[in-house]
Amino acid sequence: MFEILNRLPDRLKRITTGAELIREIDGLRFIAIFTVLIQHLHERFVRNTIIEFSSPVEDNVLAFVATRGFIGVYVFFIISGFILALPFAAKRLAGQTEMKLKNYYIRRLTRLEPPYIIWMSIMFVAFVIFKHQSFAEYLPHYFANITYTHGLIYQGWSLINPATWTLEVEVQFYVLAPFLAWGFFSIRNKVTRRICVTAFIFLFMVVQQYFEFFRLPYYLTVLGYLHYFLIGFILTDIYLVDWKVRPRRNTIFDFLALASLVLVILIWDWEFNFPDRLAEAVLFFVFFYSVFRGNYANRFVTNRWIMSIGGMCYTIYLVHLPLAEFLMILTRNLQITNYYEVNLFVQALIFLPLVFVVSVIAYLLFEKPFMNKDWPKAVLNLLSSKTRSTL
Repeated sequence: MFEILNRLPDRLKRITTGAELIREIDGLRFIAIFTVLIQHLHERFVRNTIIEFSSPVEDNVLAFVATRGFIGVYVFFIISGFILALPFAAKRLAGQTEMKLKNYYIRRLTRLEPPYIIWMSIMFVAFVIFKHQSFAEYLPHYFANITYTHGLIYQGWSLINPATWTLEVEVQFYVLAPFLAWGFFSIRNKVTRRICVTAFIFLFMVVQQYFEFFRLPYYLTVLGYLHYFLIGFILTDIYLVDWKVRPRRNTIFDFLALASLVLVILIWDWEFNFPDRLAEAVLFFVFFYSVFRGNYANRFVTNRWIMSIGGMCYTIYLVHLPLAEFLMILTRNLQITNYYEVNLFVQALIFLPLVFVVSVIAYLLFEKPFMNKDWPKAVLNLLSSKTRSTL
């Protein structure tokens, strides 16, 4: 058993199309998914529990931190900006002008759509059966989900799997990313380039504030979050040009990573005033930069277990919310004292291992196979050989 567990992180290691796996990115994915898991567990627990807590949940420090799990979504957006800009930026900075958009879009489709369709189909059937809903009535919602248009059409979260709204935002950015990267990284001088990106972020945030893009109907579109993706662009620039992929590390950045994360947790709220939003953007940049350059922070995010869990965050993200809803049916009557902290900890001890086990199985079955960019060719070859054998 120990040997199996010891080999599991290697078994879960993602397949990448690039030359090298960026270890810090998978570790940052872990931070993002963990905060989201805690927030959604907290929300479902407080909403469903029968416990009368010893003090109001609103006054609890742990509950306050748990409700800030939404910042994990922003971390995901910055990561996407970083990863998607990387190949285009590397080519533009090397003086290459070719943009193979066909290959880029096909790769995004073949990598992400199959596991998404599989899980949304399973959840749609479960939704109809267990919640006794009309198949015909919710079928349009299902098709809107698998085409990443639910937020655009219905201007609301998915009824089948509410967390998937962020994936729709991601897909909208996937469409824009090559053109934004081509534009910004066509600027040869790095100082000018970074000033332009920073100025664009600031001006876009001003426009966001004026038109309130962080509210419906824009809330569920990339217009509400483009500045986070572009922070990833700046980090890509620094990663390729200043660090030459391998940044030098210093312990002072460990303190900066921790301080920036704590400050983001303290500042973030649903008021969306401009000074706080601007401060959050700066703090997220500092956090990412510091994780790459810190000693202990970097060791944490590049730990093989942290990386392996972060690497399967897509699967975890797809399955965790239905699992949380299911778990609350079984554990809503569970009570260990009347302290919020103790009971949330107990719920987490049940929820997190459950999500991990289900996600490992689902990841190996329904996601990792599609990480191989040549899987469509392999399937076509298999079908072709079977067809010839039957003739």
